[in-house]
Amino acid sequence: MVGVVDRVKVGWRVPSDEWDAFIDYVYTEHGETSGYVGREVELAMREWIDADAFAPIEALADRLVRAAGRTPANLSQKKSAVDPPTRNDTTTVQCRVDPDVKERFAHYAKTETDDRTGTVLARALRERRDGGRARRVREKLERVADDAEDLLAELNPDEDGLGVRERRTVAICNRLGEQFSRDDLEDAIGAVAGSSDPTVQDYTDRVLERRGCVPHPNNSDLFVPESTAQEIACDNDIPGPDAPAHDRRSYGSLSREEKVRGLCVELARQALSNNGRSQADAATVRQDIFDGQPSEGHTRDLMDLAADADGFTTTSRHGAERLRVDLRRATDDLLATAKAARDDDGADVPASGRDRHDGQQDGADGGESDASSGVQPGSSRDVDTEMDALMNATPVADGGVEGGVDS
Repeated sequence: MVGVVDRVKVGWRVPSDEWDAFIDYVYTEHGETSGYVGREVELAMREWIDADAFAPIEALADRLVRAAGRTPANLSQKKSAVDPPTRNDTTTVQCRVDPDVKERFAHYAKTETDDRTGTVLARALRERRDGGRARRVREKLERVADDAEDLLAELNPDEDGLGVRERRTVAICNRLGEQFSRDDLEDAIGAVAGSSDPTVQDYTDRVLERRGCVPHPNNSDLFVPESTAQEIACDNDIPGPDAPAHDRRSYGSLSREEKVRGLCVELARQALSNNGRSQADAATVRQDIFDGQPSEGHTRDLMDLAADADGFTTTSRHGAERLRVDLRRATDDLLATAKAARDDDGADVPASGRDRHDGQQDGADGGESDASSGVQPGSSRDVDTEMDALMNATPVADGGVEGGVDS
């Protein structure tokens, strides 16, 4: 046992705000700081390097989580982010700890990280005041308990087969690592459930949802935890897992529903910078939105399906079919997706048409004046006629020219 006189001063510099927050944590936990700061700092260090008595308990919890077909890392990230401090914004930790713990912690920081020891200590202190290992183990066991209850409920013979699918999903997950290829996934599905196309698709969706995995941003045939994919996307300035499917996957890998959704998002994104309205003909949709991939017939099919969405219509003018959007009538979900896509592009465009037109009557919106479109307020001309005039007077997505006439 290490006596008080045998303990050594920590002597490492940590960000002052992290240290102040840790002192507040110690006071909240114990009602005072005297005699407790060094003890809590040492516990934080032990937990961070897995040298405390409860490290084996968390390892067992991780085994249970994996046995349930989940990834422990997705349930709670151990490594809290702390930016390296400047020297003028640091505090030297003066409390004393077990010399062996200090030595092992310093060795860990040197061999396992690229950061200064003080920065690593700051991470350990933050994790400790956020609940540390006790919180992580509790979260994992709660998740496993939920899974166990769900599995027991699904095994009820009255549930008509749900238990079989769930057990197969868990069995497939247990054959896979934390990241896995599409081939690995399909092999595991084939070994457990079958290899027909509907079966593969069904269990692919189930496994990805259970594991919290998504396609790698640079390789759609590799699946990684969603948090990993998000980090890769941020580091490489590419669309992340939350981006619309058409922004992050090849055309050939998109379902019909994803193609239609992508078409709606793209037209809505253009409308955000065009006073809430936009239009595109089949040639524009095929070339500019889908890079010439679909056939002309399939392009028109996608436009017709998109016209079923709120705020979208199709019309034919001079023999050319056009898909139009009015963001005043679009769903909030589509608007949010289009705005997020626009923001990811870094485009400097005005707010959405709905923001500008809320509370106004059709045909009297403030984003595009009635005078510019040749339609007077209160005119009895129908909506299509007004839209034609409006689009002829402003730049449009299919190549129209301001003040010009479609050829």
